[in-house]
Amino acid sequence: MSKEVTPLTTMLGGGEFWEVQGKKYTVKPLKLKHEPEFTGDKINFGAQYFSLLDKKQRANIDKWMQRYLVDEKDEPVTLDMVIESDWDVADLKEFWHRLVRISG
Repeated sequence: MSKEVTPLTTMLGGGEFWEVQGKKYTVKPLKLKHEPEFTGDKINFGAQYFSLLDKKQRANIDKWMQRYLVDEKDEPVTLDMVIESDWDVADLKEFWHRLVRISG
């Protein structure tokens, strides 16, 4: 059983580069100071379709995306921005999985 090696840039807090729908992003690892709030928000890591329907969960998606996803200019990315960039529901689910995976 092979274990995926975490890149040095990720371990140093630089994040993981990721291309989605032709645009480049960086997913940054979760900061320890945000862990209690992140856990308290009870993010759904499964089917994202239902999360998008709920106003509070949708706001949480946007909040955490802005904190931990940046574009090529190192600018925070919003939920509205990824909608405009033609992300699909599977891309959103992959964002959560990458954030948690690189955060340890």
